[in-house]
Amino acid sequence: MADYDNSYSSHNAVFGEKPEKILVDFYKQIDNSDPILDIGAGQGRHSLFLAQNGYAVEALEPSKIGIEQIQNIAEKNSFPIFLSQCDLSDFEPRVDYYSAVLIFGLLQILTRDEIDSLIKSLYDWTAEESLIFITSFSTEEPTFESHKKNDKEVGKNSFVDSKGMLRTYLEPNEILEMFPNYKVLHHKEYLGEEHHHGDGIMQQHAVIEAVFKV
Repeated sequence: MADYDNSYSSHNAVFGEKPEKILVDFYKQIDNSDPILDIGAGQGRHSLFLAQNGYAVEALEPSKIGIEQIQNIAEKNSFPIFLSQCDLSDFEPRVDYYSAVLIFGLLQILTRDEIDSLIKSLYDWTAEESLIFITSFSTEEPTFESHKKNDKEVGKNSFVDSKGMLRTYLEPNEILEMFPNYKVLHHKEYLGEEHHHGDGIMQQHAVIEAVFKV
């Protein structure tokens, strides 16, 4: 968590300022009668986008710096954002159901057991017509073979390197198998453009995008 605090302190938009395109394309299909849960809200690019468009949002983020940055912008603009600073494992929903759950860039830093637990929780946190937004990495990722060769395997296509960094990859179309009872509104897997986060090295990811409806 210290790494995220340091990155967020140094840069106002480590992962960019714009929300994920799938959120922009599908957010109007979200029922606005219940709040939206943004898991791993980071510096708030998704929570703030939704709040700016009139949606009530709960931003779940373990980084103190990230939470403070979201709070500052939300207060200045009177945005309807409730802040929850905690780890996913400690999270307790504040409402019966969420109209949507955002899981952007999270699955790749969770263990397989944590992913399974999250998917089970989604059944409790959502109701009929709720939407689930997901991005993750696939085994087509350029770094996958290097992790497989050099790092400790701790689960299916899940590895921990010498610095303790966890990276979990999904196989092509595996995301569909993980949500078999949901309606698929969008699913795309592709090799993204090279980019960097903050002062980090250039990266290129094999991206998985999905939007499911309960």
